[in-house]
Amino acid sequence: MGTYNKKAVLSPEDGASENIVSMTREEAIEYLGLPADADQEAIENRFWQLSKKYRGMRGDDAEQKFNDLSAAYDIATGNRDKREKAAEERALEKQFLGKTKSEWKNYVSYTWKYYVAGVVVVVVTAFLIYNFFFKPREDCGIISIGNFEHSEEYYDGIVKGLGFKHPSLVTYCYVAVNDEGQEADLFTNQAAVAALYSGTNVLVTDSTASPYFFEYLSDCTSLYETLKKTLPKEKFEKITPVYMSEREYQKLITEFRRSKGYDLSDSSVDYSTYSDAKIMTGLMIEDEAMVKKLGYTNYWQKKPASAVLGINVMSRDQDASAAIITALIESL
Repeated sequence: MGTYNKKAVLSPEDGASENIVSMTREEAIEYLGLPADADQEAIENRFWQLSKKYRGMRGDDAEQKFNDLSAAYDIATGNRDKREKAAEERALEKQFLGKTKSEWKNYVSYTWKYYVAGVVVVVVTAFLIYNFFFKPREDCGIISIGNFEHSEEYYDGIVKGLGFKHPSLVTYCYVAVNDEGQEADLFTNQAAVAALYSGTNVLVTDSTASPYFFEYLSDCTSLYETLKKTLPKEKFEKITPVYMSEREYQKLITEFRRSKGYDLSDSSVDYSTYSDAKIMTGLMIEDEAMVKKLGYTNYWQKKPASAVLGINVMSRDQDASAAIITALIESL
């Protein structure tokens, strides 16, 4: 036979002799060859001495002696009596689905993380399945980025009137120039820029933020000329074209980065390499009633309300983008 490494046995069925299993604690201590007042440390040391001896023996007798020793050790340490007492107390407790209240409490304390993780996996999986297979695809989008609040209800009605069924209408409060103590959240600004890459049709900014989005805007000259022909004169005169050149934009961005503490000592910009030709990047509305009708609430304290409507250069349908802006302005 080989060596043994077993836990304390509790019944004859587990390998210990019946006369050992039926011992009292005092009898088990005596069986180990210890005085009746032996403490826990003495019992531990004696057990390991004898178990080492029995592990070195061979044959069925050695296995039996090890089983008896383990059972006697379990009784001498009081572990058997503790389990029997716990079992008696458990039998008196009410049980639900095979567990007592305390057992359920312990079970939950050890396993709740696994269940939470399981729920998260189920929710995320369901979200992905819905978005990839069942959620209706967005067929147009308007993103508003400026120091304002916006209610999308008005936009929703306009774009759906054009035949779009699932518009994406989002707003980000963006402060480009902190001259009123309204520093914008960095993560909000990053999220706003990231949203532009989704192919949104129209970008609406305020007069302060508009210059900082030059590279995301298409030329609106053609749209402006069309509106000049179709809009009533009094309404058309309330639209102000916004212009900027590549050179102006590069100078603006360089100054912006410098104001934010970027180290520009190793980066010299040759502005002469950029075009100085003015590009119409948006159509600005400064009439307070018209801005309010579009759904915007101005957050600036000293600057008047404004809305600059432009076509996202990344829009997948430039004509649809122009049609949306036309419908928005015509409805005012």
